[in-house]
Amino acid sequence: MTSSPKVLIIQTAFLGDVILALPVVQTLKNVYPESEMDFLCIPSTQNVLQNNPAMRNIIVYDKHHSGIKGLHDIIHTIRNNKYDIVLCPHRSFRSAMITFFSGAKVKIGFDRNSFSFLLTHKVHYESNAHEVERDLSLVKAVPDISLNKEQIELRPKLFPSKGDDKIVSDLINLTNFINLINLVTLSPCSKWFTKQLTKQKTIGIINELIASGYTAALIGGSEDVNYCREVEKEVNNEKLLNFCGKLTPLQSYLLISKASVHISVDSAAAHLASAAGTPIVQIYGSTVPAFGFYPLTSKHIVIENLNLDCRPCTDHGRTECPLKHFRCIEDLNAKDIVRSAMDL
Repeated sequence: MTSSPKVLIIQTAFLGDVILALPVVQTLKNVYPESEMDFLCIPSTQNVLQNNPAMRNIIVYDKHHSGIKGLHDIIHTIRNNKYDIVLCPHRSFRSAMITFFSGAKVKIGFDRNSFSFLLTHKVHYESNAHEVERDLSLVKAVPDISLNKEQIELRPKLFPSKGDDKIVSDLINLTNFINLINLVTLSPCSKWFTKQLTKQKTIGIINELIASGYTAALIGGSEDVNYCREVEKEVNNEKLLNFCGKLTPLQSYLLISKASVHISVDSAAAHLASAAGTPIVQIYGSTVPAFGFYPLTSKHIVIENLNLDCRPCTDHGRTECPLKHFRCIEDLNAKDIVRSAMDL
């Protein structure tokens, strides 16, 4: 293998998956400092990759709206780039097709992909490992790679711009909030209903935080705005700051980095907190830490209901509780969650 390979990382899943794939980029760059590293992602996740000095190009593939033509076009773009190595942590049909038709001599991915026969190097998907460690196992499959422990990075590195820092600072100044020691950021939402907190559970946690002398800051994406507005209206307290829908992922990362603790469900925001090194209270509903998406590099406490035989009911999340009781979230105690945050 050349000492300056052209490398493509393919991760077209969710934001959290992209964040957890970053140690692959960092580790490969440590091994091959002269390499040219590109990253293929979807539009909604590209922000978190910006300003990364290890990357040459961020290639954006709108897989949900571009159809067959979009797949053809992205394959054409990738073939023209003439990569030496393609690493594909994502286990989808489209990603496998892009990897296969990339033209790269080395095509590495997981054996759990039903189209893994299209790869030149198949890596066992270790279901009990952390996702970062699973992704890094792809790096170890690069032919003739010489990898030592000092070159392996586990914590994702993010690179907000000066403009991002100014936006977050200005937003905090507008709230007249000064004492960052008492700031707790909170991300209660998820794409999946069974992974997110109920509004009443979120309200209970916020009220407990305020009663304990903390200021709570809500963060989330544009799809979470209505949820957070309803929570803000119900709490009706100046100690609740609602930043939901106002920040990009990199800006959310900056805000979380200023907090004393981050409280999160099993979502991308938890991985932003882990990247920031902020202590985390991680709350699990229908999923479990054993799936490999717990905080790996931050001090953390896990909150979950261990008294239910129905957990886990899915490896991703569901749009509703299949048993209609949603006890994995409903039975959790807001006081216990806040007490855990104070212990960190």
